[in-house]
Amino acid sequence: MTDALIPSARPGLYGLVADFPREDLLLSYREFLERRNGTMDFTRGFSRREEWMREAATWDARYEGPVDGEAFNRAYESFDAVKELSPPLVALLTFVKANAGEAYGVEVVNRVRGKRHQDSPDTFHQLERTLGYEETYHTRILIGATRHFGVEVKGAWRPPLQLKMLIGTLAYAPGVLFHPVLLASEVVGVFAFQWMLKRVGEIFRDQPAVRESMERRLIEILVDEVGHVAFNRMAVGPKGLAVARRMTGGVLRGVVGSTPEYGALGMDEHEMRKLDTFELHHLPAEVLRRAYFV
Repeated sequence: MTDALIPSARPGLYGLVADFPREDLLLSYREFLERRNGTMDFTRGFSRREEWMREAATWDARYEGPVDGEAFNRAYESFDAVKELSPPLVALLTFVKANAGEAYGVEVVNRVRGKRHQDSPDTFHQLERTLGYEETYHTRILIGATRHFGVEVKGAWRPPLQLKMLIGTLAYAPGVLFHPVLLASEVVGVFAFQWMLKRVGEIFRDQPAVRESMERRLIEILVDEVGHVAFNRMAVGPKGLAVARRMTGGVLRGVVGSTPEYGALGMDEHEMRKLDTFELHHLPAEVLRRAYFV
C-alpha cells in the first residue's frame, strides 16, 4: 500500500484551495499522517518514524576519502574554515547546518505558537502540532548522515542574525501573516532540499552507498515538506498565496545567507532564480507518489 493521496491532476504550489481551511481536506490529511506516522505519541515518538530511524541506523556505508574531523568542526563554527573542506564534506556540513537551523526554528516556533494552541481540540491546530513534531525527525535524519564519515559534531551552534530575524518574524507574526510566511518558508525548503538532492547525486556519484543513504534522507524529508506546503495552502486565501509567492525569493536569500554552505556548493544567483519557475513536477517521482498534496 502506498502513502499517496495525490490526485493525478495536481494543482500548482500556489494554486488556491479555499478561502478558509476545509474540514474534509484537513481530515484526509490527518488520515494520511496516521498511515505515514503510525501511532503518534508526542512523548515517545511516532511509531513508524521510529522504525525508519532504527533502520537508517543500520546503514553502514562508509565514505571512502580523507576526513579531517577537526577541520570539519572548525567549519561548523565558522564559515571561513569551509575552504579547508572537500566538496563531500561541505555537503555533509550543509546537512548538519540545515539540521541545526531547522531545529532552532522548530524550537522557537513551537515555543511561541504551541502555547497558544496546545489544548485546542480543532483539527487544524492538532495538525499544526503534528507537523511541528515531524520537523524534529528531520533534524535527526540529517544529523544521522555524519555516521558515514565518522565525524562527531562538537561545539555549540550559534544561529546567525539573518536566521534569528527570519524565525522571529515567523514565530511572532499575527495569524493573518503567519501561514503565508510559513508557506513561503516551506516552498523554499522544498526547493532547497530538491536542489541538495541533485548536488548529492553529483558529488557522491562514485560512492553509491553513501549517495543512496544521503538521497534517501532528503527524499524522506521532501515527502513531509510537500505535505506541509499543502497544509499551509489550506490556511491562506488568494491574498495569502500572493504574499507567500512574493516572499519566497527573499526567504531563499535569507536561507542561503544564514547557511552559506549552500553557496559553497554552487547555490548562486543563477540557481536561486530557478525558484521563480519551480513546481511540483520538478520533484522525483517517488516524492510525488508518496506525498500528500491537494
